[in-house]
Amino acid sequence: MILRRRFLVFLFVVQLSLGAYSLWAQDATVAKIVDEALADPALTHGIQGILIESLNDGRILYEKNADLVFIPASNHKLIVSACALDTLGADYHFKTFLYTRGEQTADGILHGDIVIQGRGDPVLKSDDLSIMVSKIKELGIHTVEGNVIADDTWFDGIRLGWGWSWDDEPYYYSAQISALNLDENVVSIWVRPGEKVGDLATVEVQPPTSYVSIENECKTSEAGSQKAIFIDRVRAKNVIRVKGVIPIDYKQAGPEEAITVEEPALYTAHRLVELLKAQGIEVKGTPSCGKRPADARFVMSHVSPPLCDIIRMLNKPSDNLIAEVLLKTLGAERKGYGSASKGEEVEMEFLKKIGADLTAISISDGSGLSRLNLVSPRNLVTILKYMYRHPKGQVFMDSLPVAGVDGTLRKRMKGTPAEGNVRAKTGYVGRVASLSGYVTTKSGEPLVFSMIFNNHLCRHSEATAVMDKILAAVAAL
Repeated sequence: MILRRRFLVFLFVVQLSLGAYSLWAQDATVAKIVDEALADPALTHGIQGILIESLNDGRILYEKNADLVFIPASNHKLIVSACALDTLGADYHFKTFLYTRGEQTADGILHGDIVIQGRGDPVLKSDDLSIMVSKIKELGIHTVEGNVIADDTWFDGIRLGWGWSWDDEPYYYSAQISALNLDENVVSIWVRPGEKVGDLATVEVQPPTSYVSIENECKTSEAGSQKAIFIDRVRAKNVIRVKGVIPIDYKQAGPEEAITVEEPALYTAHRLVELLKAQGIEVKGTPSCGKRPADARFVMSHVSPPLCDIIRMLNKPSDNLIAEVLLKTLGAERKGYGSASKGEEVEMEFLKKIGADLTAISISDGSGLSRLNLVSPRNLVTILKYMYRHPKGQVFMDSLPVAGVDGTLRKRMKGTPAEGNVRAKTGYVGRVASLSGYVTTKSGEPLVFSMIFNNHLCRHSEATAVMDKILAAVAAL
C-alpha cells in the first residue's frame, strides 16, 4: 500500500514537471517567434512595446518595453469602451427630445418655436428627424411662426479633441463633437464626370442640404486618364472645395469623400427645417442654437440603441465621434458637466479601481486621434483582463474586430490560424501602429496581448504585417 501511494505521488510529480516543462517550452517558443518578427528591418529606428499574458494563470509569455508609454492611436478607445460599459451599463440609452413653445391655434399655426434638445446621441440619423417631423404634422401644425432651436448644452462647446491635427479637421474621422449630432456630423460628396471633356464635374451633396456650399473646380478629363480629386472644407466655414480631374468614363461606386460640418447642432436645426418644409410645414423663422426655454412643451423623445450596440458601432469600424461622445457623456452623467476633462476624471477613477498604473497613462481625448495620449501596453492588458471577467465582458469582446472577418481587421490574417480567432482593437495615426486584444492558441489557452509600435519609418502595412505574423504564429501553438 505504501509503495502504491509513493508511486502515485511520483506520477503526480512527473505530470506536474511535464506540464511545467510544456509551458516553459511554449513560452520559449513565443519569445523566439516575437524576437524573430521584431528583427524585421522595417522596424529599424522605431520602438516597440509588447506584452503577451495567459488568461489562465497570469503567466507572462513575452514582454518588451511593457511599462513604457506609447502613443496608442485607436487602442485608446479600449479605455472609453471599458469605462462606459462599467460605469453607464450595457443598457444605457441616449435620448433626444422634441418640444414646441408658444401658442398653437386652431388654424394650425404655432406662434412660437420648435426646440430639439440633444443628450449626446452619436448615431442620430436624418430618418430619426423625419419621425419627429411626422409627429409635428400629427399635432396639426402647418406653420411655425418662430425659429427651430437646437439645444446642445448637455456638453461644453469645445468641438474638437485636445491635440487634434488642424489638417484632419475637414474629414470624417475628425467630426466635430456635440450633444446634438446628426448623420455622424458629415455630409457625403459624390463627384461624377460632366457631359464632355473640359466640362465641370457634377458634384452632389448627400443628404441634400443648403447648409453647405460647394466651390467646384473639378474638370472632366479624357477617357482612361487618371482620376485625381481633392476635397476639403474651408476652415471654420461650411464651404466645401472640390478640385482636380475626373475621367469622362469614370463610374462611381460610392461617395468620393465624407466631409465634416461646422457646428453640428446648427446643422441639425437646419436639416429639421428642411425636412419640415419638405412635408409642407412652413417655418418663418430661422435655425438657431440656444438653451431650451423653460416654458417649452414636451412633444416626444427619440431613444438610441443600447450602449451594448453602440460599443460595437464604436470598435468594429473605430468610430472617433462615438468615442468622444462617450467621454463627454461620462463627464455629464458622473460629474455633472459634459466635458472631456470631466470624462477623463471618470476614466482615471475606473483605471485606479481596476489596478492600472496611473503613472503610465495620459488621456487627452476619447478616440486616440490625439498624439498627446500616452499609455503603456501593460495598462491596456490590465483593461483587457478586467473586461474578460466582467459581467458584460462578452459584450466588450464582441465589439472588437475579428481577424479576417469584420471591422478594421477584416482584411488581415486571412488564411492563418489567427483568422476568426483574434479579437482585437486596431490603431493607426502617422508612425503609430497598435493592436490589443485576445487570441486563443491551438492548444486552447486564452491569451491577452498588447502591441504598440511608435516612430517606425516604414509603411504602416509593413508594421502591421509584423504584428499579424506574431499572432498567426502564436495562434498555431
